[in-house]
Amino acid sequence: MDENQESKKKWIDPAVRLSLSLAMLFPLYAVLYLTFPASLVALYLISAVLVAAFAPWEDLKKKFLS
Repeated sequence: MDENQESKKKWIDPAVRLSLSLAMLFPLYAVLYLTFPASLVALYLISAVLVAAFAPWEDLKKKFLS
């Protein structure tokens, strides 16, 4: 049972980071899409993955969750 929880825990953290990155980048890409109507979905997803990978999450946790 504990092993199952650990495997779930391993996937929850990256999923939360990716969803927060998508949420942070959505307004920017919404404006870009409205001003230049092209398919920006791939660029949006790539950017979200990069933000999820390289954002200073520990600093953000301290700043917003304290």
